Amino acid sequence: TLTGLEQQLLGRLISMEQKSLEETLAALEEDVTNNKKSLLLLNKQLLDRLSNSTGNLLEDTELIEVLANTKAKAKEVEAKLVEADERKIEINDKREQFRPVATRGSIMYFNMVDMTNVVNPITLQQSGWMYNCSLLQFLEQFELSVRNSEKCQPTSKRVDKIIRYLTYQVYRYMNRGLFERDKMMFKLLFTLKIAVVANQLTGADVSIFLKAGSALDIKAEKANVFHKWLSEKVWLNVLQLSRHSFGPDQNNFFREIVENIQRNEPAWKRWFDENEPESIPIPDYEDRIGNERTLGPFLRMTIVRFMREDRTGIACDKFIETSLDSRFTAPVTDAISEIYDESDPRKPVLYLLSAGSDPTLMIDELAKKKRRFPTDKVSMGEGQEKVAREKNTAAFITGGWVILQNSHLGIGYMCELESVLLKTPEIDPEFRLWITCEITPEFPIGLLQMAIKVTLEPPAGLKAGLFRTYTTMVTQDVLDKVDLDKWRTLVYVQSFLHSVVQERRKFGPIGWCVPYEYNNSDLDACLLFLEKHVLT
Repeated sequence: TLTGLEQQLLGRLISMEQKSLEETLAALEEDVTNNKKSLLLLNKQLLDRLSNSTGNLLEDTELIEVLANTKAKAKEVEAKLVEADERKIEINDKREQFRPVATRGSIMYFNMVDMTNVVNPITLQQSGWMYNCSLLQFLEQFELSVRNSEKCQPTSKRVDKIIRYLTYQVYRYMNRGLFERDKMMFKLLFTLKIAVVANQLTGADVSIFLKAGSALDIKAEKANVFHKWLSEKVWLNVLQLSRHSFGPDQNNFFREIVENIQRNEPAWKRWFDENEPESIPIPDYEDRIGNERTLGPFLRMTIVRFMREDRTGIACDKFIETSLDSRFTAPVTDAISEIYDESDPRKPVLYLLSAGSDPTLMIDELAKKKRRFPTDKVSMGEGQEKVAREKNTAAFITGGWVILQNSHLGIGYMCELESVLLKTPEIDPEFRLWITCEITPEFPIGLLQMAIKVTLEPPAGLKAGLFRTYTTMVTQDVLDKVDLDKWRTLVYVQSFLHSVVQERRKFGPIGWCVPYEYNNSDLDACLLFLEKHVLT
């Protein structure tokens, strides 16, 4: 549960940040237990003496002495227990200062887990299965965040630094293994959950944002008075918006929105027709939204989602940026060298394949730099399990690199691989295993929870596409390859065009004779052609 993990993370954090405090608490609890045992033992001994005593109790001097000793010892133990309770309160007050970190960690972990429920809305394929992460993987990121975040005083400032580092670290860790269509969902989920746990939003607010007016029946509602420019779907959304009370204070912020639109229809129609309504002042509500420091960004995002659904993604980006940080909406790409640094012989790298993606070229380029080239490649399929087994066994000893391609065709060996990696007593520290696989619910969960997951889809947006190209394919070696003044300009133009055609893929075959993926292999071929052309 959220609270259970929070307690576990708090203990782990205190043992890292203030080990002496945790040790003192443990010793104190042990003393309390021992003192309580002593008290019970004394009471038992006294009862035994009383039950076995014969004759006049007042004349039994030995019994009177035991009674006096028991009474004195009981007072001493009770005094120690009172002192221990006071010390425990003092220690717990210090521990509680770090609780916000544990709370944030718990939120982030359970959002990682929630991503396993994701289903592709078009194919209904359970893509979320491939997002499985273990608690152990999360704890690695948690401890890394505590170690690497800025050390400072007072405690409140240190807590804030850890929270900022942890949130971004877990986001980056999870983001690189998500398909492009699911990245916004993950960011928005944890941003909203953080607001709900902080009591800034309610679960009903999140629910209404997701559902809008879909629960209303157009026949049971009053007629759309703005039918000339507002669709029935948007009209139902507006009606639902006017009925919902936001935040823990139940503020019915948009109660008069229908009347406001009627009174100021030209301004609302202009706002509705804007190309970027999320960046334009909202008629009648702009000042009020600006004054709502806590709810304001969510209210702005909500009205854009209700009235201009096509701009919801951009509005969500703005909400995330305002609520957390601009880093969460900036284009990011994990270079293969960074992924390699994080991997180890028993922690394989799993590439989740989409149409046209293939990391083999990148892995081979890295292998050349690390002096591990050539790599052993096995294209999984019928009869290839034996080959893969032999290649891995040999590489365990030599420290070679093995690439298992299309592993969804060799699920039997994937189930075996988890056990092999864990139980093989000695593996050369230079050994690396790279796996490529399409989405399949049959992929073993144990291997998923060991591996570093990476996707190779082109990111959304021209800027993000160029950023990825220059952090994955256009290396310094490529820029220095040709000694010509215009070479770098040519590489940039080619990369720019590549990002443009990748962005056009969302239009399908429009503008082309057939749909085409335009992946890294195309850019590589174009750069090779350019290189040969300028050198001849």
